[in-house]
Amino acid sequence: MVLFMGVMFVLGIQPMLVISSLMLIVMMYSLMISLEVSSYWFSYMLMLVMMSGVLVVFTYMMSLIPNESFEISSLFIVMFSFLLLYSYKEKNEFFEDWSMMSIKIWEGISMMSVLYLVVFLLGIMIVVIWLSGMKEGAVR
Repeated sequence: MVLFMGVMFVLGIQPMLVISSLMLIVMMYSLMISLEVSSYWFSYMLMLVMMSGVLVVFTYMMSLIPNESFEISSLFIVMFSFLLLYSYKEKNEFFEDWSMMSIKIWEGISMMSVLYLVVFLLGIMIVVIWLSGMKEGAVR
């Protein structure tokens, strides 16, 4: 199923299809992490952060192209059915020994760089909110 979502994201022509496939990829990735790590807080926070970024991109894209029709070609439907059948036949061995890979980012020397990036992104977010005041409207 993850293979299908990746192909749908890459081959998507309409912005609505690309953003919706990106949202599905984020939800599937979060579900896989929660099942493998057995820690729901990490997957929940990851999904909240990633979905908020995806929804900002989704809102921006829909404001640029508000009236585009959403059409799916027959090639896409055939590719979807083959990938769906293939994903059910194959055993998903991608996450077999990844049980603690996402937690290792908070261990050792990498913890300081991750904390630096978190503080940096928080600062950038505060600056962007400060620069785009409510009275000026949308930043375009």
